[in-house]
Amino acid sequence: MGKTTSGSPDDKGSLLSPEAMGGINAGKGFDFQTRYTVCHLPMWLQDGTFHQLFTEGTGDIDIRYLENGKSRRKHIQTKDHDVAPAEFKEVIATFRGFEADMPGVYQEFRLACPSLSPQMRPVETGLSRLRNAKPFYDDEPSALAQTQHGVDERMRNVGLSDEDIAFIHAKVYIDVGYGYLAHDEKALDHFIGRILDHPEFASKIRAMVLPAYDALLRKIGASKGVVLDKSSLETLLRSAVLTDLSAEASVTLWVHNWTKEAFTPPADYELDWTPLFDRGSRKVPSPNAWTNELVPQLDALRKQIMAAGAVRTIRFRGKCALSTGIALGATFPAVGSWAFEIPQPPAKDFWRSDATPTPGYVLQTEITEADPSGADLVLGLNIRGDGRTDVMRYVESTGQAPNAFVFMAPPSQGAQSIGGDGDAVAMAMAVREELGKLLKVRQLRTTRLFFYGPFALSVFLGQQLTSVGRIQLFEYQDPSYVPSCLLKT
Repeated sequence: MGKTTSGSPDDKGSLLSPEAMGGINAGKGFDFQTRYTVCHLPMWLQDGTFHQLFTEGTGDIDIRYLENGKSRRKHIQTKDHDVAPAEFKEVIATFRGFEADMPGVYQEFRLACPSLSPQMRPVETGLSRLRNAKPFYDDEPSALAQTQHGVDERMRNVGLSDEDIAFIHAKVYIDVGYGYLAHDEKALDHFIGRILDHPEFASKIRAMVLPAYDALLRKIGASKGVVLDKSSLETLLRSAVLTDLSAEASVTLWVHNWTKEAFTPPADYELDWTPLFDRGSRKVPSPNAWTNELVPQLDALRKQIMAAGAVRTIRFRGKCALSTGIALGATFPAVGSWAFEIPQPPAKDFWRSDATPTPGYVLQTEITEADPSGADLVLGLNIRGDGRTDVMRYVESTGQAPNAFVFMAPPSQGAQSIGGDGDAVAMAMAVREELGKLLKVRQLRTTRLFFYGPFALSVFLGQQLTSVGRIQLFEYQDPSYVPSCLLKT
């Protein structure tokens, strides 16, 4: 059953044992182990049950897999040199010590090294041949009796006991051929090859190189009978591949509301809210769903992106409700140096929230006084049309009269009223400025916001709505409006 003492540093199962502390104490002496871990991570990550990695825990590398709530653990010892019989026996003794102190915790023990000494190689080749043959003879295990006897004799010849041999057959594996891990450049080549085998990262690399393929297709197709020299072809490749690499650092975010679709480029982050939206009825999530589910997801996403690095540019893709756009912008505000790149058809170029605002932009503002004792403002933004009648009719039906109705619009209304991202940024900034003044003069802290305009502008507007109190958003849901997201700025 193993040792009965508790807490002794000599227990191999203790995290304070010399075996467990060796790598931590040695510091930089374990470059081989680090390279082994990094080069294998792309493979481990492709296993859907891979759960955790723990280095220098009960030895060198521990891996935990989790499936249907049940854990499976693998322990790996790495050696940066050829392993001879005496050291191999020490490794097996260490493995058996872990098993004795933590019975059944580990389902596999593995030794990884560049190679084995000449005396040990027959053991490794014999074990490998025996294990590779077992699936073929699974219905006739006696067919391998002589082979196993020969392997056992090889292990006895290097000083292993029958108990060691039984344990090796049950749980120990030997990995050789890792001489390349002694060199960073060779290890890097292997890492790149394994990253290319990972579906997620392979698709991103493919997306990066795809422009070069398309550019060459067009060039070759248009150059029949024309001599193309090396320099012109290299220039074409540099232009196609390196242009995107030299662009600013950014992340791609997909958010799904009405439909779930695939976009270009591939997503670095993705939020799927389609279960809460229905395109046919234009049904949007309830206020509680926005408050308790969706806005917290946006907050968590912001923290996740910030934790990953200093990137502050977001390439947005998705077909979403206007409330989603405003909430998204409010979560990633301009004052936090966040910038969005958003497609806004029919414009050919993406709209940027950090575009230069159109100089001298004139915002049209109309105020209709309502209840002097009203606790909030109703703000209607009329970009693609005049929604005053619908908004006022809806608000009156709620029986909650505002202090005033405020309607803001660009110099002209209609589909072309926002000429580009410069106009959009200018209008968003002007709305924030005017709303702030009205709330301050009237000593109010709440606004009911009705927005009718392009999606990109909704995001830009949300980015500007800071320090203006509580903003209740509304969505049009035939035949009228419904409350959606409550922003606390």
